[in-house]
Amino acid sequence: MARQQKPTSELESAELNEPSVEEVRSDKKALSDKESKKSALDFRKYTKQIWLAGLGAFSRAEDEGNRLFDSLVKVGEELESKTTDIADNTVGVVGEVRGRVTERVTDTKERVERALDERVNSTVSRIGFASHREVAQLIELIERLENKVDVLSDEIRQLRSKK
Repeated sequence: MARQQKPTSELESAELNEPSVEEVRSDKKALSDKESKKSALDFRKYTKQIWLAGLGAFSRAEDEGNRLFDSLVKVGEELESKTTDIADNTVGVVGEVRGRVTERVTDTKERVERALDERVNSTVSRIGFASHREVAQLIELIERLENKVDVLSDEIRQLRSKK
């Protein structure tokens, strides 16, 4: 294999068809100018696309926001309807339970009162006190006796006045 030798001068370099340092520098500058112009154009294009994307997003958000709001209102109405139905049913059930409990409490109260009355009457009888009913009977008997005494007293007065 033969080794290639590096050119030692510009002349040799030209002979090998390699660009000179100045040519490379000017080519780089030309490329750099093209790239900077392209970059500036790309940047403007990119910023315009961002602007347009923002406008599109705003428009879509406005449209979809209204639809989303309407959808949320509809869901809220359905939920309110369900909860109202549940609340109404619960109130009805509570009313029924309240009625049954009240009835049971009333029945229990009456049974306790009867049992208490029987116990008190039994105790009063054992002690020898008259019951309410017995006292009422005695009062009625006394009133009848008073009426008979009044009648007999009137008859006696009449008989004495005839003598």
